[in-house]
Amino acid sequence: QDDFLKLGLRTGHNTVFGGFAAVSLESTCTLCDDFSLNGGLKYNTTGKTDIAARPSYFHDFTWGRISAEVLLNYTRLASVNGMAVGGGAGISGKWLSFRLGYFYRLYGSKAGMIEEPFNIYYELNVHLLKKVEDWKVDLIITNNEMFELERHYQPSFIARCCHYPTDRLGISFGIGCKPAGMFHMSADYYQTYIKTGVCYRW
Repeated sequence: QDDFLKLGLRTGHNTVFGGFAAVSLESTCTLCDDFSLNGGLKYNTTGKTDIAARPSYFHDFTWGRISAEVLLNYTRLASVNGMAVGGGAGISGKWLSFRLGYFYRLYGSKAGMIEEPFNIYYELNVHLLKKVEDWKVDLIITNNEMFELERHYQPSFIARCCHYPTDRLGISFGIGCKPAGMFHMSADYYQTYIKTGVCYRW
């Protein structure tokens, strides 16, 4: 696992509120042997702000890695504040990785509190081009991107690639499609987006 700092730009169209753009700053750092911290912040032109942190424990084997994480996420949109807390575990191999967990979410506003006591989060990731040096290509089905927590029946479909022209500097690009409901309400229409960025690893 590389320690990295990533600056990303996401832009797309949501059939609820139209076009949007978002900028994010994300980092992963190894705190000590087998412990790491992944987190960052994101601002969306719709006025939505997200702050996330995921401390995790991991252990490597000859065939891959197992990991366990704590999920912490804060969201603010207009006068509504949301907080999600949870945890999960994952397994990762050369060609495939999978993560499964649970989170509890609470929204607060002047109108009162909305509680979501039980949410499942998951991620299935297929790793392509593993034999091609300096390239990383993934096909992903998930409801828990770093700053995007959805209900279990609202998955995002993502294709993402990253290229490292140097040992330290990388360039990433991805396209995605996800349900377009507001405040995690179910929707029959979708949001599409592209995300690009630069990544520095050490």
